[in-house]
Amino acid sequence: METITWKNTDMSGNKFDIELGNQLLGTLTLLSPLSSNANFDSKNDRIRFQRVGFLDNKVILKRNDLFLGEIGNRLLGRTFLKLKCGKIFRLSSNIIGRNLKWVDQNDVPVVEYSFATLRSMRRGFIKTSDSIDADEKDILISSGLVAGWFNAYRWTFGLLLVGLILNLIARLV
Repeated sequence: METITWKNTDMSGNKFDIELGNQLLGTLTLLSPLSSNANFDSKNDRIRFQRVGFLDNKVILKRNDLFLGEIGNRLLGRTFLKLKCGKIFRLSSNIIGRNLKWVDQNDVPVVEYSFATLRSMRRGFIKTSDSIDADEKDILISSGLVAGWFNAYRWTFGLLLVGLILNLIARLV
């Protein structure tokens, strides 16, 4: 397993540098905190994340305008990444979504994320398995952060919606 560091590099919380040792692997920029649109720029290329539809809950991944795959979010189900080559990875997390893992079809973790805490000051770690190739590595590293951000947004939106419904019920009764 290889350990990669990610750190939040701006005060808005929308830009993350991903480093291996002192070498910058790439920068993930969330273009909008509510839409899951993002760019992952490395020295070789750019992976674009673009949310499509409202009910579908999909984020399309493209490299140089070529389709790479999609992140799917089921409303009450799981988050998954389906690559163009046919490989499927499932996002696994603890109950509050703090520690994420991409697991392969055999439920073997291939990428594990440790998110920032107050102690780590906007810095987290990513452990990658040797079983993924370099091309998949960039995709999985960046898509896990985007999916984690989107899941946190979904949880927040869901809790606000439940609160609103409970408030309306209390006023009607």
